[in-house]
Amino acid sequence: MFIKIRKYFLMFIAIFACSAFALADTGIKTPLLYLSSMADAHKKSNYELFYILQQEGIESFRLRHAFVNDKEYAQLLNLDHNREEIILKDSNVSYLGYNFRPFSLNSSHILDNLPNVIYADYHHLKGYVFLDVGKDRIADRMAKVIRILPKDNFRYSYTLWIDEETNLLLKSQLQNEDNVVLEEFRVLQLYQSQEIAMIANAIDVLMLPTLTSTQKEEIKSPYHWEVNELPTGFRLMKSQTVSGATYQFDTEYVDSRLYSDGLLSFTIYVMPSQGTNFDGYAGQQGKLTFLNQTINDKDIVIIGDVPLQAAKHILKNIQFKEEASQ
Repeated sequence: MFIKIRKYFLMFIAIFACSAFALADTGIKTPLLYLSSMADAHKKSNYELFYILQQEGIESFRLRHAFVNDKEYAQLLNLDHNREEIILKDSNVSYLGYNFRPFSLNSSHILDNLPNVIYADYHHLKGYVFLDVGKDRIADRMAKVIRILPKDNFRYSYTLWIDEETNLLLKSQLQNEDNVVLEEFRVLQLYQSQEIAMIANAIDVLMLPTLTSTQKEEIKSPYHWEVNELPTGFRLMKSQTVSGATYQFDTEYVDSRLYSDGLLSFTIYVMPSQGTNFDGYAGQQGKLTFLNQTINDKDIVIIGDVPLQAAKHILKNIQFKEEASQ
């Protein structure tokens, strides 16, 4: 009996080992590996993309990206209406256009008009499951289709089409709980060549705007509040208190706290009541949700790319403490 069990055990080990080698040989990847490879490809590849982005309307863009000497360079050009472009040079992003004064910010990547999914750290993302749902053809290229589904009702879902050859994102859809598409990114043409790396030299010699200082006078918040419970994976990214004049409010100070789960984000603003009592005033514009409530003579505003249900859950968990004794 023992010999039979041992025999079957050895057969199981052999079959498992052969399966593992077969997976390695055929290059089969898990959804997590596809997502991680996509994020890595967007950071470390040389490529040019022509794409459209559909939110409230549809706009078209051209993105050129190069990775040279461990530094990122990119040019994002708006192809519609007035010429506007965004330049990435290592860790600085510059905004150039005719309708505004050019400026530069410290950032490791371009934040505007690109889906957040290309920048996420998927190995540390919480609150989601990743599913392989097959293959499809996008822009005359074969793509792996991966779904990113939330484990709760406090965030949106994504469907991604990842190019099998380059690992670059060909299409993404941001969807609400009813599978309504709130945002769509779709590549029309993808081009890869070492020649694209030449944009690094062109960007290096550009006279870009000086870096805009984001340092503000450090002000201690006069309000005493906290969020007792956040949806899984969300954490505080930035907190500051500024003069109300910064937001053109007739109030002395405004608190703001930015939270993110690595894909989605929202900001909570707290300020003295402006004279109007808001009772859960809410609205949605595409993926953007805002919720306004007056509590304890304080106006609370929550705004971000999260479902309204999430904003209401967060609002219920905001608690004011008694002011510290003088």
